[in-house]
Amino acid sequence: MAKNDTAPSMRKFVIRLIILVTTLVFIINALYMSVTWLITETGSINDVYLRAEFQFLGTLVIVLLLLIVIFGIMYRRRKRELTTLSKSIRKVANGDFSVRITYNRHDSMAEVYRDFNKMSSELESVQFLRKDFINNYSHEFKTPIASINGFASLLLEKDLPKENQHTYLKIIQEESERLSNLTSNVILLTKLSSQKIVSDTEQYNLGEQLRQCAILLSQEWLKKQQTFSGEFPDIDFVGNRELMKHLWINLINNGIKYTPSGGEISVELSQKEDRILVSVKDTGKGMNETTLSHLFDPYYQGGHSRSNSGLGLGLSIAKQIVDLCNGSIQVNSKLDEGSEFLVSLPCNCKDETAHFCRKTT
Repeated sequence: MAKNDTAPSMRKFVIRLIILVTTLVFIINALYMSVTWLITETGSINDVYLRAEFQFLGTLVIVLLLLIVIFGIMYRRRKRELTTLSKSIRKVANGDFSVRITYNRHDSMAEVYRDFNKMSSELESVQFLRKDFINNYSHEFKTPIASINGFASLLLEKDLPKENQHTYLKIIQEESERLSNLTSNVILLTKLSSQKIVSDTEQYNLGEQLRQCAILLSQEWLKKQQTFSGEFPDIDFVGNRELMKHLWINLINNGIKYTPSGGEISVELSQKEDRILVSVKDTGKGMNETTLSHLFDPYYQGGHSRSNSGLGLGLSIAKQIVDLCNGSIQVNSKLDEGSEFLVSLPCNCKDETAHFCRKTT
């Protein structure tokens, strides 16, 4: 990689050197001719040796004067460039990562300025993520810890009715579970954010996996007396089984959570040409434009109460998983009309005899 980066720079340097030498030769030749004309015509010096001496000295003096002017201009320009870079570096060192250097692509320091701007942009991004992570994560941690501490203190009181003890212990159990889920989800989201490829892949029946995820969540939709329907044809997919399980559970659970009692949830698996499509629909509350624009942001919960909305990480994790699989996820939603999450994945099965990656029975 370094070799490929160095070659264009070396080529540019050689071209600039050739242009510079050619220009200098042309200037010196022009100066020599001008001095010769001045000596012979204006000065009327015809002696060969004397004329040659004047020609040489005159040309040398003019060239030196020109070089002094040129180097003076170059020195001032380079000093201005270095001063700009130094001030910008000082700002970054003081914690201002928003600084950018404006430059022309033909400037001699263009590559340095470009790399500096890229560095500042990366540092600004890291700072934003760090602040966002600390603010959100510390808040999410603080809430269940405060609840656990508060109800544990109440349990220490004497003569506390057994009914209250049971209620407080149940709250402590739920908050502990929430804290555990928060930790697991944040670790998973952080891992996915830094992951570039999907490892531990295998070919498996995607329809069967969706069917199993629906069964795992059956208690949730039965508890809310929701109607669940699904179409799960046998379609092969190559991917990380555990990651894909996270994806489907997050999407289906999201539909169950925001659909009122008596509502409907439907999951449909299909295939169109070289794409595998999974649709998760609900008849829930739906979302407005503001919620849709921030839907996949970590910790965003669309203004719902935290107790009902969970941690706000499920859809962020789902988006990261889909992106890792070179897929896409679209959301269609209207207020009071429900939502549809449509996941599109590449048909990547290893069964070359199956045109649509469909299992043969």
